[in-house]
Amino acid sequence: MKMRLRLLTIVFLSMISITVWAKQVAEVSVDRAWGLLIGDEVTLQVELPVESSEIDRSSLPEKEARYGTWLYLKDRELKGNILRLIYQVVNVPIENTEVFIPEFNLRQLNDQWITVPSVPLIIGSALVKESNNIMAKPDHSPILIETKSIKNKLLLFSIITVIASLLWLVWHIGWRPVHRKPFAQATYELSHIKWLNKKQENQAARILHSAFNRTANTVVVVADLDELFQHAPWLQDLETDISAFYQRSAQYFFAQNTEQVLDIDSIIKLAKACRSREKLV
Repeated sequence: MKMRLRLLTIVFLSMISITVWAKQVAEVSVDRAWGLLIGDEVTLQVELPVESSEIDRSSLPEKEARYGTWLYLKDRELKGNILRLIYQVVNVPIENTEVFIPEFNLRQLNDQWITVPSVPLIIGSALVKESNNIMAKPDHSPILIETKSIKNKLLLFSIITVIASLLWLVWHIGWRPVHRKPFAQATYELSHIKWLNKKQENQAARILHSAFNRTANTVVVVADLDELFQHAPWLQDLETDISAFYQRSAQYFFAQNTEQVLDIDSIIKLAKACRSREKLV
């Protein structure tokens, strides 16, 4: 009886021991394990034997924390059965040295554990060892950038710009006047006369007369101004200035031996005033 009880005790303790010490070991890999300098990052990929939903997240390594002398855990990502840990080298020895990403254990929700083994890395300093016989290396010859495609694009852009500018100029000088309203066209032509410093008061008056005629759809004389204002009531507030212009123009063109003088500046001013009201129509 005692012998049987002893055997049962041994079997029970063995089962407990196996349950306690049996751990699952994850497979690990790193994207780079050698030639690491200060500031370099290393991604440790852990392939877990279970899904992430079965992992107690409180057992994950703490991120934004220092691990040993050399490494700092910047970030971590647990998705599916893959755990990614991004370490950064924050310190380096004078010579190339083998260091280890530390081992840690992950707890499952069923109280079992998964061991993530340590991984060796080779890190070193970017500084050259002190020596009196070290010769400075020559400068690296510059790598020339291929500029042919850039030049072709610039040439194409320049051609397009020139063509667009010519089209705009042709439209502005030739095609656009077809679509201008009467006083807009008059203002445009009068500005050219003044810009060229030409003393063409009679031509300026004819241009403004043409704008009034186009607006009224008939030839307007001083006696027919009421017909103009019927066709263009928006010119009514300029009646005094328009009447004065027609009177001076009639004396200038039709009176004999007149000393009446037309002022090109006043003509341009009246054209611009009519233009400002024409825009509102």
